[in-house]
Amino acid sequence: MTRGTGLSMPLAALVLALALPAQASGTGDLPIITAAIRSGRLIQAELMLSRLPMPADAVEAEAMDGVRGEFALASGATEQALGIFSRLRGVDPVRCDYQRDFGIAAARLGDGRALDALRGAAASCATWQSSQLLGVVLAQRKDWGGSEDAFAQSLRLDPGNAVTLNNRAFARIEQGRYADALDDLRLALRTAPGDRRIGSNIDLAEGALGNPPRRRPGVDDDRGWALRLTVAAKGALRTGRTELAATLLTQAVEVDPRYGREASTLLDTLRAARGGMR
Repeated sequence: MTRGTGLSMPLAALVLALALPAQASGTGDLPIITAAIRSGRLIQAELMLSRLPMPADAVEAEAMDGVRGEFALASGATEQALGIFSRLRGVDPVRCDYQRDFGIAAARLGDGRALDALRGAAASCATWQSSQLLGVVLAQRKDWGGSEDAFAQSLRLDPGNAVTLNNRAFARIEQGRYADALDDLRLALRTAPGDRRIGSNIDLAEGALGNPPRRRPGVDDDRGWALRLTVAAKGALRTGRTELAATLLTQAVEVDPRYGREASTLLDTLRAARGGMR
């Protein structure tokens, strides 16, 4: 057993406390806080933000609000971030990073103002995240050429990013470009092998191409397998493969009736459309 050291706080907390300044020094600490946010050290960033003094003037207040907005985005407080960057856009309407971060928050919330803000940032201060969100927004509007350009920009900024590849793949699925979508999804899976959204989109695209999924021993429990079969059936229905869809949906219901409600509903609808097939 290790003897006690007499410290009154956990070692990790002590190290963090020693890493922070005893007294915050206004805007002088903002680069340190920004670096903490961008490297994922959100606890440290939050502690340092809480130690900031009152701003000395409007310029200092604006700088502090910008960092608080970036922290809100990084920590998932998206509505708060939207409010902060909305105010900052009023202070400086031409500043690119305010437009960009407002657009990111707006896109996450489904706010229609996202498109103009993200487009405005695309030429001068885009990040992989803002570019891929622009791609998503444009794809939702079926502006396929614009979405492809935005996703390509995102991948230039962060090659191999799984989020961008997955979102571009889904946009390609919506266009009926199933083979192209699978190319993106297989690349994404190398970076994020456990991401279920990627796996689900693979099943959707494979089903559309007429390829039923294969159960993975030790990975797919009954519920998970029923869901995979249902997703693949939806893909098959996209390309008119009704026989395959019916087979997959029947398997899903048989595998796990408790979680096969969606499959059962789809199967009933398909049977009705085909004159009561069994």
